[in-house]
Amino acid sequence: MILVNSLVRNNKYIIHIVLLAIYILWILNLDYFYPFIRFKSLKLNDIFSLCIQIIPLMLLINGFRFKHISAKIVNSVVSILLIVISATIAAIILFATITLNVNEAFMPIHNIRFESSSVIVYRSNYGATTDFGITVKQEKEVIKGVLLVKNLLRKDHVYDISVKKLGGNAVELMGKKIYLKRNVYFP
Repeated sequence: MILVNSLVRNNKYIIHIVLLAIYILWILNLDYFYPFIRFKSLKLNDIFSLCIQIIPLMLLINGFRFKHISAKIVNSVVSILLIVISATIAAIILFATITLNVNEAFMPIHNIRFESSSVIVYRSNYGATTDFGITVKQEKEVIKGVLLVKNLLRKDHVYDISVKKLGGNAVELMGKKIYLKRNVYFP
């Protein structure tokens, strides 16, 4: 216990950088940017995302241990800004979790299995004020329940899409041939 306590006390900057890196990687992993890791369960994705929203508060608390007053001030301003953003994101996640039927909001409609991964076509339907959309993803289960994911195609205002498995590791989406990597990102 004493060893762990001394490691945490002596490495406040490293802990800060690691927490900030985890938060930035989570932001980059959102569907809006470039998702690469997901849980098989959509509820687990939401729970994990809500837990990540605590990081800015941890950054604020950890920043009070900094030696220089200027570092404390900069950390406080940045952390408070991130806390406001995180609170907004948490509210959106909670609202979406409570109001949306996950099975209808992002429903798999086609699943093409390959030797090492799958190509799954999802239909998005977020309610009366939005139109249908299609998202095509290549997914590979790396450990039980954790997926390595790559977006192949995203189309709005589309209800369905033509998908055809070709020889080897290729798939045809709306007449366009896409070659798949065996391990999603790596050959």
